[in-house]
Amino acid sequence: MKTLGLALAAAAALSAPAAASPRTSAPPPAGEEVHIPFANFGAIRSFEADGTDAVYLQDQHHNWYRAELIGPCQGLPFAFRIGFDNRGSSTVDRFSTLLVEGQRCKISSLTRSGPPPKKRKAGSR
Repeated sequence: MKTLGLALAAAAALSAPAAASPRTSAPPPAGEEVHIPFANFGAIRSFEADGTDAVYLQDQHHNWYRAELIGPCQGLPFAFRIGFDNRGSSTVDRFSTLLVEGQRCKISSLTRSGPPPKKRKAGSR
């Protein structure tokens, strides 16, 4: 009997909504200015250029962000790697600078977003 009561209590605790936990918080909505902490410790997992004026960044938790740049960053669409100048901080935000092939590209806005749009293959309609 006691075992059944513990099993039911455990099942009830597991079925409780995650929002009830004080440790969980909802991510900021898409379009809201954000920052990515611990960028110099591997927090940026991947990136994908959006032309020369923006880049999508993926963090280690598979969340996507869109960084819009103040002006065009010519090498961005062809870059295999990028870096960040965070002014001595470990956080990437709208005050950071993107480093691409020796070019400094100032970030004007960093917002939460969905994944980058799928690119159409050449010859497909």
